Amino acid sequence: MAGIYNHTYFSSRPEIASSPGILYCVILVNKITLEREVLKIGIAMGKTWKDAIKRSFGFKGYDLKIQKIYSGSLQEVWELEQSLHAQWKHKQKAPTIKFGGFSECFEIDSEIINSFPKNKS
Repeated sequence: MAGIYNHTYFSSRPEIASSPGILYCVILVNKITLEREVLKIGIAMGKTWKDAIKRSFGFKGYDLKIQKIYSGSLQEVWELEQSLHAQWKHKQKAPTIKFGGFSECFEIDSEIINSFPKNKS
């Protein structure tokens, strides 16, 4: 499932491209079975882990456990997200309950979590 962001979108909206964004990696926990099902790699507008939590309201049927957060411009985090999705495509895994963005989910794997970029100090 493609989101609204792409290179054309950002090049025609530089103020949005440079606005704060976060890249997040969370484990989705099924609210019914309490099983840890998948990793979700996504982005949200904002500056902190709280913005990832706000975004998670769309993940119906799941609680989340934040694993990693990276802050940058919205365009930067989008580009990193695209890179991670391509790098780990072979480990994609659909959650039991589908939601918008479910195709951005992956096997729970420490290698994926450890490949996440580190924030600049």
